[in-house]
Amino acid sequence: MSRSTTYVEVPYLGIHVHLFLCSDLWVCDNEATVSHFNFVILCYTGLCRKLSCGWIQFQEKCYFFSHTNATWFEAGYTCLQFNSKLAEPKTVAETNFLKSHSQSLDRTMWIGVSDIIEEDRWVYSSSQEVVSHTEFGPGEPNAHTAQNCIALWRDFHGQWADHTCAAKEYFICEEIIQSDPVDVIG
Repeated sequence: MSRSTTYVEVPYLGIHVHLFLCSDLWVCDNEATVSHFNFVILCYTGLCRKLSCGWIQFQEKCYFFSHTNATWFEAGYTCLQFNSKLAEPKTVAETNFLKSHSQSLDRTMWIGVSDIIEEDRWVYSSSQEVVSHTEFGPGEPNAHTAQNCIALWRDFHGQWADHTCAAKEYFICEEIIQSDPVDVIG
């Protein structure tokens, strides 16, 4: 098993934590492989457990902006593998942050909003709660019944567009920060 760059042990609550910077695998003490993606991970911390290499903190959440394409369903499953979910912007500030970052990457990106269950009833995928804040682009949603998933649309400068869920797009995962940060040196 190859690991690149730095290895660090950090004592935290009586366990040692391994930090592999942008390695091809990220591994905790139990040597269980979590993913084959390129991440930085600090297992068992309260801050973003996956640091740098794609995870960005904004307010009380951490976000991962993917570097690969997936269908909306594959994207949701990938986020679940990282104990996160497709991003569900619930405030204007969150929406603006996600729009700005997706624009800087010049990508269309899936978020966790759909009307799969009931046409034109946009809900968050994790809770089925009706979306409290929308930001659809011009002419969107466009009444195509086969377009049930929401993406931050590149051509609309990150505004929302309904899209065919089977299309392969980049995606954004979100994770809520659950405890106090741990200082990491190195």
